[in-house]
Amino acid sequence: MLAFIWSISTLFQIEKQENLAEWRKLSELPVNALKRELWQRAEKQPNWSKMDRYEREETYKQMLERVQSASSIQALWHNRRWAVFTDLKLGLDLRGGCQLLLQAVPAPPLVPEITHDVMQSVQTVIDNRINSLGVSETLVQQSGKDRLIVELPGIKDPQQAKDRIGTTALLEFKELAYDPVNKRYWKNVGLTGSEFKHAQAVPSVAGGVWRVNFEFKPEGAKKFGELTTRLVGRQIGIFLDGQPTDRGPDGTPLLPERYRGVTVKEPILAGSGEITGNFDKEQAVDLALKLNAGALPVPVKIIEERSVGATLGQDSIKKSLIAGVVGISMVMLFMILVYGLPGLVADCALILYTLTTLALFKTFTVTLTLAGIAGFILSVGMAVDANILIFERTKEELKTGKSLYSAIENGFGRAFSSIFDSNINSLIACGVLILFGTAIVKGFAVTLAIGVIVSMFTAITATRTLLHLVPKYDGLFGQKTKNIIASARGKEAQKNP
Repeated sequence: MLAFIWSISTLFQIEKQENLAEWRKLSELPVNALKRELWQRAEKQPNWSKMDRYEREETYKQMLERVQSASSIQALWHNRRWAVFTDLKLGLDLRGGCQLLLQAVPAPPLVPEITHDVMQSVQTVIDNRINSLGVSETLVQQSGKDRLIVELPGIKDPQQAKDRIGTTALLEFKELAYDPVNKRYWKNVGLTGSEFKHAQAVPSVAGGVWRVNFEFKPEGAKKFGELTTRLVGRQIGIFLDGQPTDRGPDGTPLLPERYRGVTVKEPILAGSGEITGNFDKEQAVDLALKLNAGALPVPVKIIEERSVGATLGQDSIKKSLIAGVVGISMVMLFMILVYGLPGLVADCALILYTLTTLALFKTFTVTLTLAGIAGFILSVGMAVDANILIFERTKEELKTGKSLYSAIENGFGRAFSSIFDSNINSLIACGVLILFGTAIVKGFAVTLAIGVIVSMFTAITATRTLLHLVPKYDGLFGQKTKNIIASARGKEAQKNP
């Protein structure tokens, strides 16, 4: 009973229709507009002025998570005012979005080949950049030696994602120098954006123009102070991915030979500065986010792109639900037809199993994909298989003349070893798939493993308890008919000795 109550309270939620509509409306806003709107709403809360920084960030985070989950809401029932829904975490193939396959490219002489450490760095930087997009439930996973799979469920602007993920975002400071024939060029000084502590886009005094303020880490501040002290009265250039940060009237970066840089008027010892370059708001914000996320150690290129529409995802959800309902219904009907009342008891346990498993999916934020749903439906059959073993063992005990209570207890005891060994083997297989499988295979294995564990609980505990709650009469496992026949034969034998 406690498991049933917990499953219902965890899996299902009740909310006003107007609130659901508002969440969906907010989830359709661009990322920056959504952040501004949520901060404005958070600031209007009564206790906002009394909150510390952590509490304010936590409040904003909760609001953002609620809005981001709006695209994953599955409405189950509603009227004009209220709606009953669940919000299981859906994967790319169900929710819609974009999947990118990236390949890391060697950058000699610094990075002559792609190693495991290089790929780990690439994965970390791209993960940080994706988080800045405000996309929830993302996946960044290595595939092979030099490739990454990036899944962005519910992404609204695939081009923005590609621009932010695919650029190296290596910021370099250079000094203006001259070669022996007095030709100017920009010389590396060994100071990059990796030394930054924080970067932030802010508007300039001139309307419509933005800049990026930055602050160095202690070691970077020391290097920057020494550099500016040495170059007082000379030029420092700031380059992003080999191109000057300054832009021409058309918005494109200036050519290096036309770039004048910034004249150092005095030493800058505070460890902070600004990057200007005729940026608009989006360009400045994008640059700041890239700098905060870090530069990629090597260039990456997008070698494959796959988009899944939200409509296709919803269609997959409907078909999966139909398949699940039909499969579970047929299994429940089979149990009633073959085992009668015990089969009905098993069906009650199966309903508890279904609710508990889905509640665990939500509690542990399991991402449901089509493969994951297939694993869940497969585990339903395994849950019924345990009940069949128990019932057959119980019937064998009844044939030996034992009482119904003893037969049920002995039947569970005899079936337990078979059920345990079978499920342990399934869990071992799931563990291997989780360790060595791809993302799709892992989703299948995780849902199957959770289903197997819950099926043991419902079969051994729930079914056993329900059978003992049923009134103890001889017809529970088909014994009533046999007793009637035996009694009739006994009376016939007494009449005709």
